[in-house]
Amino acid sequence: MTGPAPRTVLLLHAYPLSAAMWDDQRAALEAEGFRVIAPNLPGFGGEAGAITTLEGAARDLLGTLPEGGPLAVVGLSMGGYLALELLRQAPQRFARVVLADTSLRADDPEKTEDRREQADRVEEEGRDFIVEAAEKEHSPATFRRVRPMIESASREGIAGALRAMAVRGEHRDTLRGLEVPLLVLVGEADEITPVELAQEIADAGRGELRVLPGAAHLSNLDNPEAFNAALLKFLR
Repeated sequence: MTGPAPRTVLLLHAYPLSAAMWDDQRAALEAEGFRVIAPNLPGFGGEAGAITTLEGAARDLLGTLPEGGPLAVVGLSMGGYLALELLRQAPQRFARVVLADTSLRADDPEKTEDRREQADRVEEEGRDFIVEAAEKEHSPATFRRVRPMIESASREGIAGALRAMAVRGEHRDTLRGLEVPLLVLVGEADEITPVELAQEIADAGRGELRVLPGAAHLSNLDNPEAFNAALLKFLR
């Protein structure tokens, strides 16, 4: 089942960034006549509050989405985890799905503990160590763009998102039940959610996998031209 092509696109941002990470995609989509919804999740981009669970965040978000007409959802990294939860709760709301640089798996015990330790640390020390880690992880050009987004996130927001991600469930069955087209995007140099995890998503959801050259974990920022080309081709 494919259904009508959506003209409204929901963009879900990565941790610990904000909706500003989608500026290039928003411009490209709006130039093609799409309506774009790109919320700042609680605790990010100056938004108050914090995520407590991804299940709750998805329920809250569903209550804000426009009724009528098909939607496309695009989620990258944490935004992909949230997109999967939206699909679990309300698959009928979405006509196209794009999952980028993310995973269908739950965290293993080591990663769960690491996220909880980071959450405690950010509450005690602030976000400076997260900024320092991002500088090591990303190219200079990408880091220049993400630094102000990280610095706009609250301690409460960062800690809440870390704890929510640590306890999220696996979504293999969500993808097996998916009845709409799926595009999976991943940076060729993504070491956090590498190509093999992207292939796992594509296989589970019977989707198309596109590996983006010259990109790492934030593929939409590392290679926006390739990301946008793949996205627009899929949504048209």
